Amino acid sequence: MSKKLTMPKNVTVIGLGYVGLPLALAFSRELPTTGFDIDASRVGELLAGTDRNREVAESEITSSNLTLTTDASCVADAAFIVVTVPTPVTEDHKPDLSMLESASMMIGSQLCERSEGLPVPIIVYESTTYPGCTEEFCGPIIERESGLKAGEGFFLGYSPERTNFGDPEHTLETVIKVVSGETPEVAKTVSYTYGLIAKAGTHMAPNIKTAEASKVIENVQRDLNIALFNELAMIFDRMDIQSSDVFEAASTKWNFHRYQPGLVGGHCIPVDPYYLTYAASKLGHDSKVILSGRSVNDSMPEFIAAKAGSLLRSQGIDPNSAAVLILGAAFKKDVVDIRNSKAIVLAERLAIRFGSVHIYDPLIEGVEVERDGARFAMIDDPLDSGVKYDLIVLAVAHSEFVVFVNRLEELLSHDGVVMDLTGTFTPGSNNKTLSDVWTL
Repeated sequence: MSKKLTMPKNVTVIGLGYVGLPLALAFSRELPTTGFDIDASRVGELLAGTDRNREVAESEITSSNLTLTTDASCVADAAFIVVTVPTPVTEDHKPDLSMLESASMMIGSQLCERSEGLPVPIIVYESTTYPGCTEEFCGPIIERESGLKAGEGFFLGYSPERTNFGDPEHTLETVIKVVSGETPEVAKTVSYTYGLIAKAGTHMAPNIKTAEASKVIENVQRDLNIALFNELAMIFDRMDIQSSDVFEAASTKWNFHRYQPGLVGGHCIPVDPYYLTYAASKLGHDSKVILSGRSVNDSMPEFIAAKAGSLLRSQGIDPNSAAVLILGAAFKKDVVDIRNSKAIVLAERLAIRFGSVHIYDPLIEGVEVERDGARFAMIDDPLDSGVKYDLIVLAVAHSEFVVFVNRLEELLSHDGVVMDLTGTFTPGSNNKTLSDVWTL
């Protein structure tokens, strides 16, 4: 290694959310590590051993060597700084870089206070963004705030997160970590450092832009695949063909890849494509295929709401007076996060058409999800509500909902309808209710 660049002796992780907390805990098992977050309540909860996201056990937090703080001065003398702040999109689907900007400004200002004689710090971004953002947006902000020059006073790297919330199998330790740096030497150092915790190994991208691009297309590809199956489900519904039967038959071919149609929410799949299309538009390219897939997936709540109305009318039920139960409010299975949840968007669409809409999610407690003017609300337990629902929609396949397979008849009105958007309930079972369930 050069005299300017040495193997890091400590790590500071900025942002302690779904990505940052597990990362900081993993690093703390190998190197002195500090976890920083601007949210004092979040840090206070973690100091008490509570992860509001329910992704990390109390014992793992309280038994760790991780230092938790809201004091930004922890960045000043850090050797290896990892940024894991959110990168959402605005209402008009443009990248929201405000949190990346704030984090970069904070880093730059703190580097002004760095002790003399310390090795040059490496600053690695994990936040999903467009190719070029780290070096063309974040780096200049740090330079401006610190008075230092990238490649001399600090080094940049990028290692995209591959966190899959609610998935105990694909974890930080079990998936390959893509790494990169602004020079080959920096990349090697980043690879070494992440190699301490990424037991499945690292993949060194040739440059930062390539690593950024690799991350964003992972979710672009998944978004497009789901969009294809969503559109197929719409087509087969018009043809009065059960789409799952079609997919099962097609799956017998060796090169057919099956996906489950349904609601596409969360922080990654419905967000990341816009980062790539934004960058492409700046270069004069109109991303027709990517944006078309986004349009299809965003249209699913409206399609399902319209289908629900027609199903009830076919049963002689007036939608205007119908009672609806939606099972699931989170954006995906077995997580407690409702941000960008399409189940809630579906509730809004249904509330326009139906008499009353209830949402039940045993993982979501004390969360206000009502929207202005919308006639829907969370309930504690539909089995205790005394309501017979004319429509029950399984929107999120939480493991806890398995119990409802055998109890739907207790909740459903005489001519009521069940819609399964997740492929969980099996039509044709011995359960009378499930013998006539509508599925995507």
